[in-house]
Order: sequence, then structure tokens, then C-alpha cells
Amino acid sequence: MKEPVYRGPVRAPATRHGRPTPPRQRSGAGPLVFALVVVVVAVALFFVGRPLATDAIVQAADDHDTLLQQSAIRAVIAPAVEPLLDVPADPNGTTVEFTVRRGANASQIAVDLLSARLIKSALAFKFVLYESGTENALQTGTYKVSPALSPRDIATLFQRAPGDQVALRLIEGWRLTEVAAAVTKAFPAISATDFTAAAVVGTRNNFVLNGIDPKASLEGFLFPDTYFLRPDATADQIVGILLDNFETKAGPALRTASAERNASIYDMVKLASIVEREARDRKESPLIAGVYQHRLDIAMKLDADPTIQYAKGTWDDLSLDDLKLDSPYNTYLNPGLPPTPIANPGLAALQAAAKPETTDFLFFVAKGDGSGDHAFAKTIEEQEANRVKYGNK
Repeated sequence: MKEPVYRGPVRAPATRHGRPTPPRQRSGAGPLVFALVVVVVAVALFFVGRPLATDAIVQAADDHDTLLQQSAIRAVIAPAVEPLLDVPADPNGTTVEFTVRRGANASQIAVDLLSARLIKSALAFKFVLYESGTENALQTGTYKVSPALSPRDIATLFQRAPGDQVALRLIEGWRLTEVAAAVTKAFPAISATDFTAAAVVGTRNNFVLNGIDPKASLEGFLFPDTYFLRPDATADQIVGILLDNFETKAGPALRTASAERNASIYDMVKLASIVEREARDRKESPLIAGVYQHRLDIAMKLDADPTIQYAKGTWDDLSLDDLKLDSPYNTYLNPGLPPTPIANPGLAALQAAAKPETTDFLFFVAKGDGSGDHAFAKTIEEQEANRVKYGNK
């Protein structure tokens, strides 16, 4: 065996200046940077890939509605579908006859409804059925269906045999004349005149009507909702059902506010009716109610366009001459609330009027950007600046 040759101690290689290079240290930064990169990539894929995955699941569920039987699938697509469940295809649409064909499944019925332009989303209709477990509970036959009904409304309608009920949908912010027209459309035997004549306080003993003149109209108390009524319902019975629904849905909040604020329910309904016509975005309802309440508190005129529109009998935009209209409903000329409610407010507006947001704002102007939102101001100078900014005359 060859003996090993001793070559002396191992020396570090010299630099070009003759000094030895120190041993290279292993850095802990490398793995840390790599891990950070992995995390960043994973987060990016989550936020970019998740919407794509959700869209794929939504499309798959629309193409194969049996997937909707799985609660996990419904949970994934719910955020995309739920905003459509209560949106009608056409709030002013005409009632037509629609046949649920014998043997048709949920998917086929949804396609037929979409073709008839009675809904905007077939998936929304199917989602309602599978979420409620009623996909196999629909009755065959020919129904009277309006595109003013939402997918949820239509799903409910089809669960009873045709002729057993009539669907009546009332929209938030409609005045009494508009409600009467909708009733006549759904119940041809009831004239608008007969319905209007029945829609008075009279001898009704609902708590929310306490202190109101028996001859007063029920404008403001005909609660907007979707109703499924007997085909032989009378005008008086329909009025009673709408009023009872108001009492059930809005009564508790109004009664509490009346006691706490020493305010009359009738005045809160008047305020709510104005808020309903102004607040397209329901989230703004408490603040808009707060602005008007602030004006009332300091004895400042409301200057509310909807009150003049009510006096004119139309919701069309106002001209400068309209602001001079000689009417007790002209809140540009007359202080305080109008003599009566000017529309039938929904729950959000009623709750806002019962509990207005405390604010220093005294003015607001529509942004006009399609959002329905408003810009708020504390002074007339700020208000005028907002008018210029948003092009509002």
C-alpha cells in the first residue's frame, strides 16, 4: 500500500491582493426568501384563481342543476346568485299565462321562464328551489305570471295548483294609485276606484293607525311585499292583509320609537315615505332620514322633491317652476312634514325614520354616477360645490 504523502496544512486560497479569502458562511436568508416567494405566489393564486374557480362552479351548476343538491356547491355559488333571488325581470311588466308542463323538471321550467322573459336568471330560480328543498314540489298547470315577480316569488307561486292563488307584488315607493293599478291588474274584478275607496282608516283598529282621522287614506301603510291571495279576495280583504303585514313587519320598531322619542307613528311614516323616494341605496336610508330630521329639529324647510312630485301625480323630474307649485305638499314653500305620507315605504325606510342617524349634514345631492348614492354637505357652500362637482342642476 502506498504511504500517504503529507502536504502540510490546508490554506485558504489567496485573493489577488495576497490576503486569504475567509470561509463562506451559509446564509439563513435563502430559505426565508424562498418561503416568502411561495407564500406570495400562493396568495396571488388564491385571489386570482378563486374567482375563476367560483365562476367555473357557477357555470357547472347552471349546466347541471343536480349539482345544486349539494349544500357545499350552493354555499360556493351563493354570493353570486343570492343578489338575483329577489330581483324581478321587469317591475312594470305585463302578466302573462305560463304553463308548467307535466313531467318538466326544475331545469326545464327555468329555461321556459327565461325564454318567456319572466326571469333574468335560470340559475337563480333553480337555486331557490334546491335551497328550500322544493325542486320536486312544483304543480303542473297554467299560471298567471308577471315579470314583476322575483324568482323566489315565482317558485312559491308554482307550489300551489293554478287557480288556488293570485300573486300580487307591490314595489317599495309606490303611491296608492300605483298600488290600486297593480291590484286591478291582478284582480280584474276589483276596479282601482273600489280599491282606493277601501283603502281608508275607517273603523280599522290596527295600533299603527291610532289617532289618525277615520276618513284618512291608508297611503303609507300598504306594505310593499309579494302576496299570494285567493282569487276571490275582495278589495277590503286585500287592504286588511296589506295593513296587517305593515303592523307585523314595521309595527314593533315604530311603536318603540314612538315611546322613546315621543313622536307620532304617522309622522314617522310620512318621513319614511320621503326617505323611500330619495334613498335608492338602502344603506343610505338612516343618514337621509337623519338629514331630514335635523332640518325638522331646527325648523328648516325640508325642500324635498318627492313631495312636489306626489302633488303633481308623477315621479318625473321637476322643473324650477315646479318648485313654486301652490300645494300643501310643496316642502320648498311649507315648513314641516307633508299632510300625509307620499308613498308606501318599505321596511328599510320605515326603520330609518324610526331611528334616524344623528348627523350635522343638512344637504345632499345625487352623485349621478349610476350608483344611486348621494354627496352630503353641512353648509350651502359645500352643497353648491357638490352640485358643480356632480353636474347636478
